[in-house]
Amino acid sequence: MSNVTKIAFIGPGIMAEAMLRGLIQRAGVAPSQLMLSGPNHGRLDELQRGYGVLVGTDNRAAVEGRDVVVLSVKPQSLPAVLGELSGAIPSSALVLSIVAGARIAAIAEALSHQSVVRAMPNTPAQVGEGITVWTASRAVEPEQIDQTRHILGAFGKEIHVDDEDYLDMATALSGTGPAYTPDSTSLNQSKKSIFIKAPHSM
Repeated sequence: MSNVTKIAFIGPGIMAEAMLRGLIQRAGVAPSQLMLSGPNHGRLDELQRGYGVLVGTDNRAAVEGRDVVVLSVKPQSLPAVLGELSGAIPSSALVLSIVAGARIAAIAEALSHQSVVRAMPNTPAQVGEGITVWTASRAVEPEQIDQTRHILGAFGKEIHVDDEDYLDMATALSGTGPAYTPDSTSLNQSKKSIFIKAPHSM
């Protein structure tokens, strides 16, 4: 992935691990280009040993000089993280949030940063077979759109939608247990109904 160089993950959880694994194994990103930041030293050590990535506990230091900053914390942790990162993200960087329920406008305002993508991966993304629905703010540049497609495509399929409300639908479906898959017929017809429930095993 030549157009993506340095990526920081704020929150080293299961989905962040799935993303970094896909980036390394499928997209050819060097582990040295990936930084994970979080408070759990044991978890960070585990990921560093397993993948050879950079790790740290200082979120502001982690985003310094990064081209893409992935917000992958739990929803209840997001307000504090956004406050901590406000003003620290490089002006040219893309912010990619996979935090359930967090809307683009709120993230952009809290960070004082307008280039924001919001994505909702489903559970199979954890094993590289997922479907991620995503949308972007108007400030996101075409090159950053390409970056988003490369990143999300590294752990499954990605589907762009114009209306952020569709991501709330995805969040609701994911949160109730069933995974979601795109209903291609509806998607082609109107995009008014793009998700169907499908059984899966955790």
